[in-house]
Amino acid sequence: MRMIRPILTALMVALACVATPALAQKPDQVWGYSDQDAQMNAAIEQARAHYPMFIAELHGAPPSSFGAFGVKVGLTQSSGGQEHIWVGNLRFEGEDLVGELLNEPVGLPGMRRGSRVVVRDGDVSDWSIDTPQGQYGSFTTRVMLPSLDPELAAQMRAHLAPSPLPPHWSS
Repeated sequence: MRMIRPILTALMVALACVATPALAQKPDQVWGYSDQDAQMNAAIEQARAHYPMFIAELHGAPPSSFGAFGVKVGLTQSSGGQEHIWVGNLRFEGEDLVGELLNEPVGLPGMRRGSRVVVRDGDVSDWSIDTPQGQYGSFTTRVMLPSLDPELAAQMRAHLAPSPLPPHWSS
């Protein structure tokens, strides 16, 4: 039996930052992906490979811009699987990266949108940085685009930067 990895969409959260009030008010949507999904697993690996650069960028940013940064983390559900969910309002508390859930969780009893989360590096499955040039990162969101309603997918494509990596990260 293959496990299904529920992925709470970055779409409502990302669009809530820049989009119409109607989109921001829609309930969170959940997409299920098999833990064997090659495209999703490749997206997660790409995000993880560049996560140290994301952290360096966050460390170098003024705290007033931390709202532009987000991470998607896989948290263990009571059923034993993982729920991948976006965390924003990031800040450093000592050595810990801490934030708040940006979506309403489905399988995480006792947690709600806004619940405090200590981000563990090994739990990160994606990251995003909102800039005037578009949203960088969001590797998993880019994989999800073909599965979305065409209107929502078009809005997301318009919000995403053409490349998932900021140009100044190129070597």
